[in-house]
Amino acid sequence: MGRARRLMAAVAGAVLTVIPLGITPPARAVVGGEEARPHQYPFMAGLVDVVERRVMCGGALIGDRYVLTAAHCLTGSYSSPTRVGVLLGDHDLTTGADSPHAVLATPARFVPHPEYDPDTQLNDIAVVELAEPVALNRDVRPVGLPAPSVQGSPEGTRVEVPGWGTTSFGGRTSDVLRTVALGTLSNAACASRGMAQVAPTQICTYAPGRDTCQYDSGGPLVRTVGGRPYVVGLVSYGKACATDTPAVNTRVRSYLSWIERTTGRLPRVS
Repeated sequence: MGRARRLMAAVAGAVLTVIPLGITPPARAVVGGEEARPHQYPFMAGLVDVVERRVMCGGALIGDRYVLTAAHCLTGSYSSPTRVGVLLGDHDLTTGADSPHAVLATPARFVPHPEYDPDTQLNDIAVVELAEPVALNRDVRPVGLPAPSVQGSPEGTRVEVPGWGTTSFGGRTSDVLRTVALGTLSNAACASRGMAQVAPTQICTYAPGRDTCQYDSGGPLVRTVGGRPYVVGLVSYGKACATDTPAVNTRVRSYLSWIERTTGRLPRVS
């Protein structure tokens, strides 16, 4: 926990400079949202550059040893687990006072989808396996996965997306975890609004004046049903932030079989 708290102080106010590969600048931190309640999303993970001591992507804890994120987050210098830590149970990066269960977990290996295409951002999903199981508690808990039988989110479904990214394109990152409510679009509607390459394995989001932004990549799209949250998507890419063009995200339901093969089981399907 001491290591996590020292890291929190070090990353405060840092402006991230890593821009993942993509057909347009991959997405990004929360624009037009609000500060999340502390530990509102106990499954939220921050991927940390342990050399530069800053959060550079998001992720979602799906079991005591596994985190889902975007494959493009784990490219280049971040393809090595020795360069990345996984921050769990945190809220305000400037202090440990509100996060007694915060931990900076060590990854054992990264498993990007074998068919990830950095040119189109297809199959932009990866599993981070932690070196040791994390202790689960009120602030660190896995999120459910969508059941295979659930159809794609209909147009207008509300999702929430948390992140520590920038609050405007090219702006500063947030010290506190923020969240934004967005609506999903049908792929046909998404294509008609400028994202013609969207595939069935992707899901689009849009809301006027609201969006994910830089360094929210890999973070979860959260849909709550019956009081239970589950992750329906992972932030992938977009054109700037909060423009008239939708953002494109990886549709988690399309990868349940791959997640099961990679982790050895299907964690917490809802």
